[in-house]
Amino acid sequence: MKQKILKHIRKANAYISGEDLSSVCDISRAAIWKHIQELRHDGYDIEAVPNLGYRLVSSPDKLLPEEIKFGLDTKIVGKNIYHYDVVSSSMDTAFKLALESSDEGTVVCAESQHAGRGRLGRSWVSPKSKGIYLSVILRPHFSPNEAPRLTLLTALAVCEAIKKITGIDCQIKWPNDILVNEKKVGGILTELNAEMDRTKFVILGIGINVNTKKNFLPARATSLKEEKSEAISRIELVREILRQIDHLYLVFQKEGFAAILEKIKHLSSTLNKRVKAISQGKEIEGQATDIDKDGALLIRKDSGFLEKIYTGDIIRLR
Repeated sequence: MKQKILKHIRKANAYISGEDLSSVCDISRAAIWKHIQELRHDGYDIEAVPNLGYRLVSSPDKLLPEEIKFGLDTKIVGKNIYHYDVVSSSMDTAFKLALESSDEGTVVCAESQHAGRGRLGRSWVSPKSKGIYLSVILRPHFSPNEAPRLTLLTALAVCEAIKKITGIDCQIKWPNDILVNEKKVGGILTELNAEMDRTKFVILGIGINVNTKKNFLPARATSLKEEKSEAISRIELVREILRQIDHLYLVFQKEGFAAILEKIKHLSSTLNKRVKAISQGKEIEGQATDIDKDGALLIRKDSGFLEKIYTGDIIRLR
């Protein structure tokens, strides 16, 4: 109901009376007042003037479901959105919700994480209300070995969204890092629950340094604010990320991974570079030549032998 009231206050673009809100929302004026108080508690500045009604003055800088859903025209992703002030990790929260049979496309957003993590258990710095820390639950009908494709799909979605909202060009460092000017601005973490050859669900984790100050960032990292020299709307960016994931996921389901692979290759910072891959306890050095239909990285060694890497750390050699 809060979302419905907020929608009508926004739509009025001026004052809307309690009587009109009561009529369109089909609840009492006392109930309207109660929900207005809840919205104020959430951080919305809503002005109330006798004989005029209510007017939205400003919205909070929080990743609230009411804000993200405003104008969100997706088919799957973002129908259900959970917001938390602080969590251990959005991945852990989403995983728990998925085990409880939450719908495909459910999104978990957090203002901060006290145990945010990246790939291989690495920590992710999560200063409050400065970054994007979100996870998406998907229930694809594919075998577990196809999950790496979703990591690259999500990386592409994030790059496309950042470009659209900020104008900043990003690159994908295989398999999961988002780079701006060769500095890390974000990362993707994919975890799944499966048995034998059946995937029960996949959790897509997204971490982006949005308005994080330089002194809070690790070495060789950056934020969108640092690159743009101005604050970025986290709400607009989250909304666009969800749109892009939704669109690419539908394309992936209908046309296959090949339909988005060329875009991924175009944004790759890894291809055509000499690299060292550390994968499953061994080091492989050579030229990164391609990303194949499985999302694997192909490395041609000096011997001419072509190695196929599904996961691992990639170090670019000079």
